[in-house]
Amino acid sequence: MRLVFCFIGVLAGAASAQGPSTDDFSGTWAMKIAGKNLFVLTLEVRQDVIQGTYARPDEYSMANTLFADMRGIRTDVVSQGRFRGGAIHFIIQNAHDPSDKDMYVMRLCGDHAELVLEDLPPGTVITPRVFVRAPAGARVATDWQPNRGYSASDSDVPNADMTAIFDADQKDRTSTPAQIDWAVVGKSDEARREKTRKLLAAGALHTGKDYEHAAFVFQHGSSPEDYLLAHTLAMVAVTKGDATAIWIAAATLDRYLQNIGRKQIFGTQFLTHEEGGRETWTQEPYDRALVSDALRDQLGVPPQKIQEQQLKAYAAMK
Repeated sequence: MRLVFCFIGVLAGAASAQGPSTDDFSGTWAMKIAGKNLFVLTLEVRQDVIQGTYARPDEYSMANTLFADMRGIRTDVVSQGRFRGGAIHFIIQNAHDPSDKDMYVMRLCGDHAELVLEDLPPGTVITPRVFVRAPAGARVATDWQPNRGYSASDSDVPNADMTAIFDADQKDRTSTPAQIDWAVVGKSDEARREKTRKLLAAGALHTGKDYEHAAFVFQHGSSPEDYLLAHTLAMVAVTKGDATAIWIAAATLDRYLQNIGRKQIFGTQFLTHEEGGRETWTQEPYDRALVSDALRDQLGVPPQKIQEQQLKAYAAMK
C-alpha cells in the first residue's frame, strides 16, 4: 500500500526534506468538479504576507461534498495571512459584504492542496476541499446544469460497461412474463448485480443515467437489501439531473416495503399469487390512502384508476 503524507502545504515540484515553504503555495489553484473549475484560488505568498483572490459561484447550495444551484461568479479577497507550522492561514472576505470573513488553513498533500475552515465549533469535522494546480488566468465555470447535484467524482461520460449491463437486463425482459424462463434470467441477474457492485466499489459510475441503470439492475434483485440499494442508486440518479429516475425511485421503495412485510404506497408493484388453485394478479399489500394521485403524478406513477385497468389487463393475459 502506498502512503501519502499530507504536508501542511502544497508543492509545485518536489518538497524539500524540511517540508513546504511559503513559495510552494504561490500560484493558481482550482477545485474541480466534473472536470470544471468550481473554485479558483490565486495566491501570492511572501514570508508572512499572503494575498490573493478566491473566485467562486456567486450563489450555490451544498451538502457536505455535493454542490448544486451554482449561479454567477464573484471574486472574494484573500488577506491577513500567515505561514505557520508548514501551513498557510488566511482570511477570505466576501466581496459583497466586508463584514463576512472566514479563516481558512491550506495544507499540501502529495500533488494537491487541502483547504478547510479553521475556526470550526468543537467536535465539528468537515471534508477538506481539494485543490490542484491550475494555469494562470483559470476561471470559474458557468455552464452548470440546473437541478443537478455535482460531486467531486462526477463526469459527464457514461460508463459503457454499465450501459451494456442494463441493455442485457432489459433484453432478458422483452417477452411477456409467462414466456420468460425466470430460472435462467435469475442467474443472469445475479451475475449482472455482481458486475455492478464492482463498478460501484471502483467509483466507476458517474452520470445520472449510470445510476438509473444500476437501480434497475438491483430492482431485479432477490432480497430487501438489493431493493434498498436500488432505491439509493435511484436517488443519486435524480440528484444528478436524471429526472426520469424518479419513477424507479418510487418503484424500488414499493418493492422494498413489500419484501419486508409492509404495504407498498405508490402502486408500482404487480404480483402473481395462487388463489383457489389458479394464478391471479394483485398489488397487495397496498396502502392506497397514504399517497394521493396528485403526488403519484409528480413521480411518474399512474393514478389508481389506471392501475386498476392495468391489473385487469394482466389478469386477462394467458
